[in-house]
Amino acid sequence: MARYRITYDNDHDETVTAANVTKDIDSDQYRFTDTNHLDVALIPADNVLSIIRQDDEAVTG
Repeated sequence: MARYRITYDNDHDETVTAANVTKDIDSDQYRFTDTNHLDVALIPADNVLSIIRQDDEAVTG
């Protein structure tokens, strides 16, 4: 699973470990799930500035 760094408009941030992240338009929140598609975190989208996947490695040609 990957780590995602979430930054908010109030200068706070947090890290969530999850396999996937999607935005639920109906509830206006980000849904982080594990490899079994179970919820790891539900983050209200209102104050989110960015979500950055931390574990990807740079690839050079």
